[in-house]
This record gives sequence, C-alpha cells and structure tokens, in this order.
Amino acid sequence: MKRFLHWPEQCSADKVFCILVAAACLFLLTAAFSQASSTRAPMLSPVSSVSTNGTMPFGFFNVHVNFSLLSKMERAPDCCDARRLLEHWFNIILTGQGFVVTNFKVRDNYPCHSACKRTQGKVKQISQSYVCKATVKTTSLEIPEVLSLKIKELLNDTYKEGPFSLYVKPEDVAVKSIALVGCPESFFVTRYNGNYSWPVTSPASETEVSCRKNPLQFAQRSCEISVELEQAFWKKPNATKCKLLEKLPNNILDLQDIKLTEENAQDVVQHILYLLPDARLHAEELEIIASKISDIVELADVSVTLAESVLAILDYILLQEIEDENFRKITNSILKMTEEMGYKVTYTERNMSVITTSLALLVLRPDPGLFRGLAFGIASYNRGVDLKISVQENPFRKALASVFLPKSLKNFLGIEYSDPDKRSKIQFKFFGTTSLFLDDSLTMERLNTYVVSASIENASIQNLNEPVTVTLHHIDQNRGNAAVHCVFWDFGKNNGLGGWNTSGCEMEYTDMNYTICFCNHLTHFGVLLDLARTEIDVTHDHILTLISYAGCGASSLFLGITLLTYLTLEKVRRDNPSKILLNLCAALLMLNIVFLTNSWLTSFNQTGLCITVAMLLHYFLLAAFTWMCLESVHFYLALVKVFNVYVPKYILKCCIAGWGIPAIVITLVLIINKDFYGNGSLSKSHPYSNFCWIQDNTVFYISVVAYFFLIFLMNTAMFITVLLQIHSVKTRTQKTSRFWKRGALQDLKSAFSLMFLLGLTWGFAFFAWGAVRIFFLYLFSIFNTLQGFFIFVFHCLMKDEVVKQCRVHFCWGRFRLSSYSDWSRSGATAGSTPKHLNHRSPSQALWSIHSNGTSSTFNADLLPMTSPDTNFKIGKKNCVHCVDYNGYVPQ
Repeated sequence: MKRFLHWPEQCSADKVFCILVAAACLFLLTAAFSQASSTRAPMLSPVSSVSTNGTMPFGFFNVHVNFSLLSKMERAPDCCDARRLLEHWFNIILTGQGFVVTNFKVRDNYPCHSACKRTQGKVKQISQSYVCKATVKTTSLEIPEVLSLKIKELLNDTYKEGPFSLYVKPEDVAVKSIALVGCPESFFVTRYNGNYSWPVTSPASETEVSCRKNPLQFAQRSCEISVELEQAFWKKPNATKCKLLEKLPNNILDLQDIKLTEENAQDVVQHILYLLPDARLHAEELEIIASKISDIVELADVSVTLAESVLAILDYILLQEIEDENFRKITNSILKMTEEMGYKVTYTERNMSVITTSLALLVLRPDPGLFRGLAFGIASYNRGVDLKISVQENPFRKALASVFLPKSLKNFLGIEYSDPDKRSKIQFKFFGTTSLFLDDSLTMERLNTYVVSASIENASIQNLNEPVTVTLHHIDQNRGNAAVHCVFWDFGKNNGLGGWNTSGCEMEYTDMNYTICFCNHLTHFGVLLDLARTEIDVTHDHILTLISYAGCGASSLFLGITLLTYLTLEKVRRDNPSKILLNLCAALLMLNIVFLTNSWLTSFNQTGLCITVAMLLHYFLLAAFTWMCLESVHFYLALVKVFNVYVPKYILKCCIAGWGIPAIVITLVLIINKDFYGNGSLSKSHPYSNFCWIQDNTVFYISVVAYFFLIFLMNTAMFITVLLQIHSVKTRTQKTSRFWKRGALQDLKSAFSLMFLLGLTWGFAFFAWGAVRIFFLYLFSIFNTLQGFFIFVFHCLMKDEVVKQCRVHFCWGRFRLSSYSDWSRSGATAGSTPKHLNHRSPSQALWSIHSNGTSSTFNADLLPMTSPDTNFKIGKKNCVHCVDYNGYVPQ
C-alpha cells in the first residue's frame, strides 16, 4: 500500500495542492476497486499482496511439510488417508487465524515411506511418511516474515482423528512468501454456447459471467494456483448451466451432423437419453450413438456426471436384449470406449464408481507400496435392480461376481513414482446382461454368467505367474453337472467381431451355483456352459434316478445270488472262467452297494467320510472295468490263441491286475490332491446333486473316461474277434443246417451274453449327445444298472451245469437229481459219450478253460448247434481240444 499512498516530491512546495492530488488518487483507487468487485473477481497485480476490498491486503505463501501418519488399522494408511486428514487439520488450525489453504498436494516420502511400531508389545502401529506442498493465502497487515513464522508455529503440532495420528516436527516445516500474478483477461469462443469474456482475476478466486441463451444463469471459471509451478492459471469454464444457442434435433439420426465438444457433450448425451425410448435402435441409430460415445472418449477429461450419462445410455441399450448382427459389429468398440472413458474420468477421492441398473464401473489408484492384492465384487444384483459393488483387499467369500488381483501386479502400478497422480489406475467393470457378448461361433455352449472385467492403465497384463482369481455365479443353476469353460473375450476372434476364448484360463472349481476360474491375464471374463452336457429336465431326471436306483438294487440282489451260488457249488467254480466271473461279480456288487449308499453317507456332511465314499466308488468302478477287460483277454486266449497257452499262476496274476491297477490309479489321485474327491452342490429336486464323487473334470476325464475308453476299444475288438472265430469254426465244420432258426437264436444269445460280460453296454455313454441324448441315457441306465441281473440270467439260469448242480444240492422231490456227472473233467478223450445228454436244452455253459500244465479244455456254448455226432478235434502234442457243438465237452 505504500506505493499507492506515496507522496510525490513536488508536493512539498504546495501542501494544499498535494492534498487535492491525494484526494483525487484515493477517489480513483476506490472507484477501481469498486469496479473490480462488481465482477466477483478481485484484480491482482504482480506483487505479493494487494487489497481485496480496498482496506485489507492479502498474500501467498508456499508451505513444505514432511509428516508421519500412524495408523492402528490392519491396513496401512495411503495418500488418500493423508490428504483427508491434512484437509481436516488445516481447517482446524488455520481457521480464525487469517490463513486459508487454497491448494495442496501430497506424495510419498521415499525412501522413508513405511515403518511398523509396537506399543507396549501389543498394539501394532503402521507409520507412513509423506511430503505435503501447499499454498496458503493470508489476509493480514503483518509483514511476510512474521506471517511465515506464525504459519510455521501453527503447523508444528500433532493431530489425531479416529485410528490415525499425524505428527509434524518443527524442522520438517518450511514456509516462504511467493508473488503471484493473477489470471489475465481471456476470451472464450464457443460454437454452441456463445462467446464469453473472462476478466482479469486474482489467484484462488472464481469469476462468473451471464449465459448468452439464459442470462439469469451464470458460467463460472476459476483462477487456480499450481503448487508445483507456483503460478496462477485458468481452469476450464463450467457452462453446464448455460443452454445451447440452438436446439438439438428430435431424432437420433439427425445428431450425426452435431459435433461433440466439451461445451455440448453433456447436453448431447442427455438428449440421446431423452430420445432413446422412442428410438427403434436399428443399425444406423446404433452407429450414431457409438460415434457420439467415441467423441466423448476423445475429450481430454470426462466428468463423473458425463460418465454416468454415457453408462445410462449403454444400460438402456443392453437391457433391450438386441440380438442383431449389426449390434455385434459395435461390441468391441463399446468395450474399448468404456474402458478408455473410465481412465479419463476426473476424481479426487480414493476411487470413483458409476453404477446404473445393470452396469457398474469402478476406477481407483492404489498405492503400489501398500498393494497386497485387491478384490472387486458384486454384493447384490437382480436383473437390472439393486446393483451394489464392493472392493476390499482380500478375496470375497460370497459375491455374485468377483475378481481378485494378486500381489504381483504391484509392479504394473507405477511403484517408481512418489506422486500418486502419476501412478496407474485399476479399472473394474460389471455387465449385468449377456446381450453384448454374443459369439456366433458357439454351437454347443452358451454364456451362463454375467461378465466382469479388470484392467490396469497403460499396461498389457499377460502370462502372470500368480493367477487372477475370477468367481462367477451361474445365471441358471448347473444341476446336471454339465461341463463349464472359463473364458475371456477375445477382441480379435471372428474376424474382429470378438468372441470367447479359453486360452490362459482354467476352471479351478465349479458346483451348481458358482465357478472359480484362474486366469493369467486381465480382460473381460465369463463362464460358458457346455450345452452338449447340459442338464435334462426334471421329469427325465426323476425317471432316470428311479431306474438307476431300482436297477442297482436288483443287480445287487442277483449278483449276490450269483456269488452265493458259485461259492456254494464247488464243481461250478473250479475252472478259471468261473473264478474270473466271481471277481467281476464281486466288483460290480461293491460298486452297486457304494452307489446306493452314497447319498445317505453324504448327508452326514463329514468331509473325510465323503472323500472315502467317493474314493471307494471310483475304485470299484475301475475294478469292474478292469475285470471286464480280463474277461475279453481270457476269451482271446481261449478261442484265438488255443495252442500252447500256458500261464503260470494264471488266476493270481489276473487278481493282481484286476484289483491292483485300480488301486494304483486311486493312490495317484490321492497323492496329487485328495480334494479331487468331494461333494457337489445340494439340491432337493435333484438327488444326484448330493453325491460324493470326483469334483475335478480333468481327473474325471483321465481316470474314468479315458480308462474306460481304452478298455471299451479292447473289449470291442475282442468281441468282434470272438464272433468272427465262431463264424469261422461254424463254416468249416457244419453243412447247411435244417435248424437255422435255432442257430440264429443261439448266435443272438451268445452275442448278448458277451456284450454284458464285456461291459460293452457302457459304451452307450459315448452316444448320449445332441437329439438322441435322452434316448441313450435311458439305454445306458437300464442296461448298465441291470448288468448284474443279466449276468445272473446268462450264467445261472441259462447255464445247464449250474442249473443241474442246483437241482442236485438245493431241490427236493421230483425236481431233485440223484446224481450228476461232472462235464468238465480235464483229460477228456475225443469221441466219448456224455451222460445225461439233453438235446432239447441247448443252452450250456458259456465257456470253460482249465489251466493244467500244457493242456486246456474249452467248453463253448458260443458255438452254433450242429448234429450231436459231429466233433471238432484239434490236437497238438499233449494238447487236445474236444468240442461238441451241442455246447459241452464230452466225457
């Protein structure tokens, strides 16, 4: 003020004249300040202090503070905590002292950033060190040196708020006076809002001018202070209250010629929202909307309000469930534009979120030094209603959809920067509708989850050593335990239209409601349901369940009778085929018993018990497959390799293979991970849901499907070989028979007997696909659950030797046989006559092979019937095969 009130030297000659000059100067100065105050923006000359109202001067000071922030929370404090605490502290200590903090900035104080302390050995305190640069505005008559000391004394204090404590040492505060030049006069020319003239404005002040279209409203513009550069600058005008000079067209198609700029972006977006309910959303309209959103993304900055409006447009379009090829063409552009827009949204808090009825966008900038992992989750959502999001450091235990980013991603967040504004942002998005993610290349799969995405600004995340965990809730419950595939949206698939890809993603766990995926990259994630293995309807499910339980129950009964019969009658179990049959029946009986009791044992909800039940079910299933394979091998040795076949300890080796190989497979699975066995999801309407079984698809396909497939191929080959061998023997030893009908029936019976004995009916599972899936599921359930019953029929009821032995030992009266000669003694001579021959009962033992040194005797009911006087004799050294085509070996 001295400069304005300084007396000129010539005033000493005439005091009266000088007084008049001084009065005139004061009058002009007062008029100037009055004119400046009328614009609500005081003028600022290039000096350290001026008067804002003609009586009180003001100045600016640059303040540099090093401080420590202590926290008693589990997580360490970050820059957002420090900024919020500083703002409260500045308001408390400077209020009423003539000081105002106009702007401040906080950054990490490397290398003294983090430390841990323990108070009394119990309470853990985490300390963070920060640097603050602030600009302080003063309104005081005191000289700058005094004001600097006063500011320094005020900032030398301790402040506590909640779990945080702020500590500042005297030597860590530096204050200096700065001279600022106000923002100069500026002319702002716009096409849609008119032209505006902004007067000279002092730093840390705001000025406003009337709108051209609606003069009662004002456009505002602030003259801010850069803390780093220590100079004032104009911010962008805010003319949101000003109406456009020209009205926007009432048709989306006519918006094509409207150029979207910062001045009209909000108006155009709001206008599109207004026009959407009446729009048909055909190809041209969708292209124009996408074009306008693209123009918004090209803007330097995007406000939160503008981002909300853009997402509201997309939300409305997606909820229309448009299934059109033209909509497919803009899918990739929409996904890319929304991601780029999210990174351009300006915000000051720790994070920024925009939530509509079916879309959610969350952007945050975490502290890389404190990053221990980050999880984004959807707390609730119900098809366009009640969408709630949440973010936390640890993975979600329960969420509709969630993404957990591992700790290793901290290297992509700009850890080398101490300034938080230079660090990379993380963006999460949730799409509560599947209409945007149509993939024409999918034929047998469909998207069965909502889509969630994660990305890091200016970084391409691929081939992570520590995977990203994605948990997604199924839209439709997977009650049928259908196959699921973890996928990501591949922008380059389908000639640039985009599509789902499984590369880099694997399914970690799935049940009826959820699927957990591990992926080594960041993008848009989803889960595909394999329609080829989708659930069947409830009616078929109940019918198949009843058939399975009834068939297994009946099989268990008849398998028990078969085992009891063969174990009781010593003469029918002496040969090797009967011993192999006994082992097969034992494996099938245990398989059926474990299957029938599985659901009951699972209801106890004991993890160890469930693993044991699943393991036993797996073991006896593989054992049954293995013994079926041994049956086929035995057939091959008996019918094809008939010469010089000698296997020492034949049955012992068969038992080692039949029971040992499945045990090795089970042991390997348990060693790798015992949790491969477990319980699926519970479902009252679907009994199989409460079932202990293999929970990992890979383990199931390798240890069950692949195992059986190899056995199925071998048994099928043996089945064909045996039938061809029988046909060959028949054509060489028989002339045209008058009993061709009986021969055909005999061949049919032989084929059916072999099918069930070799387990070929299990192959129906390979044909249960597409339109015939239900049909083959019924065949599979009926024939395989009744396998034990058919074994009883073919090997007890229709086997004469067993029937006659039962009549000898278990019957009374006229049904009892007084004596019965053994048909199967080794060392039989060719051409001898059998006793108790019954030519009217051609059904005999399926086959019989004795291993005694170098000789074998074969009994083949599989061979067709011929006249009783025709014998087929094969002899080599001491090995003689005498086969009567009535189906028995003569004595």
